[in-house]
Formats: sequence, C-alpha cells, structure tokens
Amino acid sequence: MKRARIFRHAGKGFSVIFFLIFGLLFLASLASAQGHFEFNFHYGRWSLNILRSTIEDMLNEALENHLKKNFLEDIQANHPELVEKAYSQQVRFDSNGDNFGFEIRWYPGGEKGSFSLGLAVEKTSMKVALPELSAAFELQETVSSRVANFAGNASGEFLIKPLSFHLSFRWDILPSSPVHPFITFGLGASGSNALEKSTLSYSYTGTLRITGKPDEAYSGGETKTLQEFKNEREAEGEDFPIPGFFPFLQLDFGLKARLSRNFHLLISPGVWDGFLLRGGLSIRL
Repeated sequence: MKRARIFRHAGKGFSVIFFLIFGLLFLASLASAQGHFEFNFHYGRWSLNILRSTIEDMLNEALENHLKKNFLEDIQANHPELVEKAYSQQVRFDSNGDNFGFEIRWYPGGEKGSFSLGLAVEKTSMKVALPELSAAFELQETVSSRVANFAGNASGEFLIKPLSFHLSFRWDILPSSPVHPFITFGLGASGSNALEKSTLSYSYTGTLRITGKPDEAYSGGETKTLQEFKNEREAEGEDFPIPGFFPFLQLDFGLKARLSRNFHLLISPGVWDGFLLRGGLSIRL
C-alpha cells in the first residue's frame, strides 16, 4: 500500500513535468519571425462575497430542518419530556483567499497581434466559512408545562490551497492602443492531493436553561483533512469518494497599460471558481 502511494505521487509529478515540457515545446513550435513571448507575474484576491446575501438565504433554508432536527434530538436524548414551541436561526457566510502565479503567453501575430495562448502555474488559497450560525429554541415540558430555552452558536470553515496548471486563450481589443481591454478564457486543474489535504473545521457552544434547574452547557469541535474524513467513513463501511482532480474555470475582462515597449501592467476582474481581482506585470521578449 505504501509503495503504491509512492508510485501514485510520483506519477503526479511526472504528469506535471510532462505538462510543462509539452507546453513549452508546443509554444516553441508556433514560433515565427513576427511572433513573440510574454511572461507575466500576477497576484489577486479571491472571494464569493459578491453573492453573500443569496448564499445566506440558500443556506438558511437548506440548513433549517437539518439543524433543528439535530439540536432537538440532542436535547431530547437527555430530556425526552421537552417538546418544541418555537425555533429561529441565523446564518452568516464569508469567504476569502488569494492567488499568485507565473504565466507564459505566445502571441503568434507579433507585437500588434490580438490573439494569444497562455500556460500558467497558479497557487490559490480559498476559504469558505460560516463564521456565525446561531439557533434558538423555546421548549416546554409535556407534563409540568415548565418552560425551557436553548441558545447555541456554531462556526465552520473549509480551506483548500491547490497548486494548479492552466491553459488560457486571450483576445486583446485594439492591441496597438497604449491602454486597451482584453478578454481571457481558460481551464485548469489541480491534482487530488489538493482535495485530500484540504481542511474542514467546526466548533459549537450551547446552553440549555430549564426553569428551576441548573443550566446545562454544550461545546465541541474538531479540525480534519478531507482524507481523514474519508478514512473514518470508510472504516465505518461508508463510501466517501474524493475526485481525482480539482477543476478551475477562468473568464476575465481586463485592462492592459503599456509602460514601455517591453513592460505592461494588467488588471483583470473575473471568474476563477468564484470571483478574482488580479493585477500583474508582463514582460515581452
């Protein structure tokens, strides 16, 4: 098993090397007297918060029945005489991350060419979190009609940091202009290792107050990688498949400003498995 794992990781390394060598040879095969290369270094900030209100509404609706059921089952495990009178919850969503990378682009039409083909290596960090998930129960004992209240708070997050490889197509609009727009479409992927090492974490606290009785406190939490969750589920006889790769979709609309004949500044908001605002410096050869 250990040897198989070593060969599997070695295979991933060979795949990356093959991608880079093949890409460079392919770009070189396109070379002509008028074409040229462009090297780009870039950094950006990633987020899904532009859709925060929509996501919060969806999560609030999707989680309500599940959370209420689980909370009530936990309470009734110790207090079977308590029944629900009222329930409310609030969900808050947040996300953040960053991206940096190196890209090689080939312009077959030369300095004034519009179309270019790019190969890039990217490192992205993406965190999706529920920093606040609050729930409140009003309960009542079936026999004595004694009132009880439960208030709980929870939080959780998912963090992934893939190293990925990308192929992109770009069209510069009015490329001879010192400042001009461009459109980029691309696809990329990271290996399963990124998913296996991604982390899931959560924590919760809660207090149950029953009239005439001492308060009861609840708390807990843990942090695990997706691979650890997979191992636990499989040990219990459950399936927990992890995809063999993590895909990326790129679509951005940017501006390119000429600093000199060989140096350009770029800024581009767009889609990157979420939303990404990126800036970079390009060097033409």
